[in-house]
Amino acid sequence: MLDEAEKQTILCIAISAAPAEYQSKYQSRAGFGVAHFIRILHFQSALCELFQANGIPMVILKGTAAAIYYPNPMQRTMGDIDFLVPEESFERAKELLDLNGYRIAEDPLYPRHIEACKEGVSFEMHRFFTNDDGVDVDRFLFAGMQNIKTGRIYHSEFPMLPVMENGLVLLAHIAHHLRAGLGLRQMIDWMMFVDQELDDELWLQSFKTAAEQTGLDKLARTATKMCQMYLGLSDRINWCKDADSRLCAELMDNLLSSGNFGKKRGSGLQVESAVSHLKRKGFRYLQQAGEYNWKAYHKHKWLKPFAWIYQIGRYARQGLQTKREGKQIIEDIGRGKKRSDLYQKLIPGQSKE
Repeated sequence: MLDEAEKQTILCIAISAAPAEYQSKYQSRAGFGVAHFIRILHFQSALCELFQANGIPMVILKGTAAAIYYPNPMQRTMGDIDFLVPEESFERAKELLDLNGYRIAEDPLYPRHIEACKEGVSFEMHRFFTNDDGVDVDRFLFAGMQNIKTGRIYHSEFPMLPVMENGLVLLAHIAHHLRAGLGLRQMIDWMMFVDQELDDELWLQSFKTAAEQTGLDKLARTATKMCQMYLGLSDRINWCKDADSRLCAELMDNLLSSGNFGKKRGSGLQVESAVSHLKRKGFRYLQQAGEYNWKAYHKHKWLKPFAWIYQIGRYARQGLQTKREGKQIIEDIGRGKKRSDLYQKLIPGQSKE
């Protein structure tokens, strides 16, 4: 059980429920997770103070804004510090980070956010949250930034979105990783939010409409019922009862086979993801991926018509480097198709572009 929890990046929460005789092997690794959580809180507080002192609005996305719903926030495994700033403040915020010792990296082909690093801690500053999966929640998030709330974990305070908008972030995060590799950590973030906030009243009051307008209502119902069926979410929540149990089982199977961000699939994930994206976007995906990955194109824009050819060659090289047998590659392709089909079932309005 704890081996699986570690692969899914939920060791800190799983170890608390494990029998004592199984805990010793993992105790030090769980302790590292807690220490990292404390370190993240420290650097996040410094970031928030810097932006507040310079009059730049920002809100924390995921991370502590998800951990706040856990019974013990330190049980939530932490990664980067993600935060959102208004588009009109983005360049000023980037300059502020640069002047205060944050090492910045940005990719013009991936404008959604920039990455920054300070003393080994990674940050992602978003100018918008919507990814290339077509699920657009940004208008809700920027509207929510007009009513920023204060989150608090122990003695650390941070700005966060209002309840409904914060929940949309966690749901959209699941939608994105349905194609890139979804794990239990993202699903438990959603489950903890639902348990603490998304009762039948809030669903009917506002969340249902927002989920329908963003194409995420079926995913919300299915993910929540799946959490009731397999992960122990209370059955007092009724708004998800009409979700298809078979689809819930399919989603759970996808979670367990993928692992957090698809890590359990190893090198096979590259094939699965490529097949999933190709099924959705076709030739356009090859062209976009080629433009993103081909360094020569970044310097010589006249190469653009040939980017799709480069990408095909890149996939061929990757296949040779992973040394996967033909049978394994066929299985990877099958899983990629299955993942794409699952996405279409859960988010039907965004399946085609």
